[in-house]
Amino acid sequence: MKKLLCCLFFIAVSLPAAQVEDWLKSGLLHPDLIASVREKLALTDEQQTKLNSQLSEARAQAEPLEQAVQEQKKALNHLLQDPSTSADVAAAQLTKLLDAEAAIKQLQLRALIGVRDVLTPEQLAKAKKLSPPKLAGGGDLEAKVKEKAGKLRAAVEALGVPPTEAMKYRGGEIEKLIKSGQFSDANGKLDELIEDSHFKELDAEVEQVDFAKFEPGSTDLETLRERFESLQVAGQEIISLPLLREVVQAKTAFEAAKEAQDADKVGRILTYVEGKLKK
Repeated sequence: MKKLLCCLFFIAVSLPAAQVEDWLKSGLLHPDLIASVREKLALTDEQQTKLNSQLSEARAQAEPLEQAVQEQKKALNHLLQDPSTSADVAAAQLTKLLDAEAAIKQLQLRALIGVRDVLTPEQLAKAKKLSPPKLAGGGDLEAKVKEKAGKLRAAVEALGVPPTEAMKYRGGEIEKLIKSGQFSDANGKLDELIEDSHFKELDAEVEQVDFAKFEPGSTDLETLRERFESLQVAGQEIISLPLLREVVQAKTAFEAAKEAQDADKVGRILTYVEGKLKK
């Protein structure tokens, strides 16, 4: 049951945590609270079954909704990267994103109310009184962790490429800690990842690279292919977001040079990236 409770609210890490916190302050109960004090509340087997069923159903409904949010985010990021995108077109896509996020908020609210309605008035009153300082502090930390995770995820998505395998691995470790309610450990791991990702350096202006300054190396097609494949593997170890942004810029130039069948420029771009990944 605890796992289901935690999973439900992790799905919306990309949404403002303040929204849920406001609802909790208004009298609704976080599922984690019910899970932590369920013995003191003397929940019946029927009540526990209802809670499990409701939250399991909510989780199933949440997965496609979260996927829709991510797709609309990617679509908006793609439009914003295109200088020809008009304000009206971008605004229309933003509306689609907000609608997708609203669907998750609706699900969250219904789930919270569903949890409340399973309890008797006496259980509800008792739950609100049990360990409020500890639970409030945990909620604050949970909200901070999810807010930071959301910002980091948004920064990666803004680059217009999937996270690297190294990012997925470390992000997966943090996700497991969050799902198990270990928010302090998750916060520490997240701070380490943010530092290693050089997240704050993304504010620096992006400089256009003059690839003509780099030697092309061998322009034999088979050699170029091998160099490219080697870089694809090495690139999966990237954690630094500024470095990933530079690689994305090189990838765009690479695709253009490849389309133009300019083997010399392809070689120069590969040399540039090779140098970046060796640092």
